[in-house]
Amino acid sequence: MNSNLNEEPREETQKFSGLQKIIGVFTSPGKTFASMAQDPSWLLPIIIFAAVNLIFLFTAQDIIIQETLTQQEEKMLEQGMDSEQIGQALATTEKFIKYASPITAVVVPLIILLIVSAVFLFVGNVVMGGSVTFKQLFSVTAHSWLIFSLGALIVLPIVLAKDTMQVSFSLSTLMSEESEGTFIYQLLSKLDIFAIGWIAVQSIGLAAIYKMKTQEMATAIISLYAIYAIVASAIGSAFS
Repeated sequence: MNSNLNEEPREETQKFSGLQKIIGVFTSPGKTFASMAQDPSWLLPIIIFAAVNLIFLFTAQDIIIQETLTQQEEKMLEQGMDSEQIGQALATTEKFIKYASPITAVVVPLIILLIVSAVFLFVGNVVMGGSVTFKQLFSVTAHSWLIFSLGALIVLPIVLAKDTMQVSFSLSTLMSEESEGTFIYQLLSKLDIFAIGWIAVQSIGLAAIYKMKTQEMATAIISLYAIYAIVASAIGSAFS
């Protein structure tokens, strides 16, 4: 008798090209992320994410500069600085935004992405008892980050139409502008539709490579995001 009859059938994972993975994040995340367990990749989503950030920055640069300078001037007036000091500080800020922000727009999100991936790796491997490599996990996180790139592309035309960076798809829109510096406002601003979408996609991705239930991963990610939102909101309200 053929011994192959006694072997359990192996589950074949579909292979995706780089472009198919990008599209699959939005159309078929489960299968797409499952493929990353055998074929992790991260360069293409990083390039796309960086490109979108630069497009947003250069397109809305005038609005960003104007609002930043206005906010900074108001704070310096409250501190009692004279017009010469304010002028020098604003000139420095404007130069920084024009020349340094393109670098920070690429480097800072990449650093954040690496940190987030490291945190998930610790939680998944140590706390939850899973076993994946950093490359596998970074591949998932880099691709799920495309949700934020989509968000930036959706927000950009609204920013340009309204001539303001104060565009939000979060629950903070239910509150008045006067409450902008409060803890509650800061917390609600973290609950936007793109963050929720990212949590959902990241949960599917981690569940796929860890071979765990999506609900289990979603609980872990929501818990981590809640901690981040509370801490960031507390710091933001303290310095606003």
